Amino acid sequence: MKFLIVFIALVLQSQLPLPQRSTRSRTFARWLSLWLPRSFFPRIPRHVKYALIVVIPALLLAGGFWYMEQFAWGLISFVLEILLLLYVLSHIGIERHLQEYREDLQQGDTQGAYHCAEKFLAVPEVSVTEDTGQMNEQVIKALLHRWFEYFFLMVFWYMIADVAGVLLAWFSVQYARASDCDQKAWRYLHWLEWIPVRLLGLTYGLAGNFMRALPVWQGYLWQLKASGADILFSVASSALSHNGEQRKWHSVADDGEAAARELDEWHQLHLRSVSIWMVMIAAATVGGWLL
Repeated sequence: MKFLIVFIALVLQSQLPLPQRSTRSRTFARWLSLWLPRSFFPRIPRHVKYALIVVIPALLLAGGFWYMEQFAWGLISFVLEILLLLYVLSHIGIERHLQEYREDLQQGDTQGAYHCAEKFLAVPEVSVTEDTGQMNEQVIKALLHRWFEYFFLMVFWYMIADVAGVLLAWFSVQYARASDCDQKAWRYLHWLEWIPVRLLGLTYGLAGNFMRALPVWQGYLWQLKASGADILFSVASSALSHNGEQRKWHSVADDGEAAARELDEWHQLHLRSVSIWMVMIAAATVGGWLL
């Protein structure tokens, strides 16, 4: 059932003309705005804040989904879960901008590529460098982590803990993005990401050059404080290396065609990794390990 829900959500996301959403949810921002003006809120302990803003709402909403399973043979709950995943996955929303960025690379339009990357593709917390030799690297690193947070992380916790898992992951991502609520809010998300980021890193190895990627992945395996974005980028970079040679980044200004092909390689690695996990989820569903 979970495989079918994820599959339908992915098909609808690719086929429907959904609006381009930013990485930050306006719904969560409105929910947070109810708490921030309260005079007592800044004095609340950090863990209590996280429980109030993230954990309790996730459990209450999940309870509502489970209650709806009693009606119409569970069809209402089935449709609601598809809509929930579709809403979450729609925040990836970068295909059109990614294509525009790629076209700018091919045409050697450095300024156009820079403005597209800065406005639509980079993560909000990091400014895109003006060094054209590093810009493509920085964009790819941001995209890998964005794909992870808004797709793999959500699907992973959906498989582990059903609706409660995807809600907890979604609220935690939004909570970490809202720096007003807690300067250390990212720590909760870091631990939610710890297992899935390493699983996805291993998948990059399976989808690419496994023998080159495995030592890099093993080096990060027990580094508790390692950034998820750094892990994914390092492992994926090794998975795309050929014959042991170090990967060289092409300057957008010097060779836009090569930079565009570079982007395509990373995108294909991501798609192969998604396919691997969809096959694994389908096999687990057929085998009876997932309901």
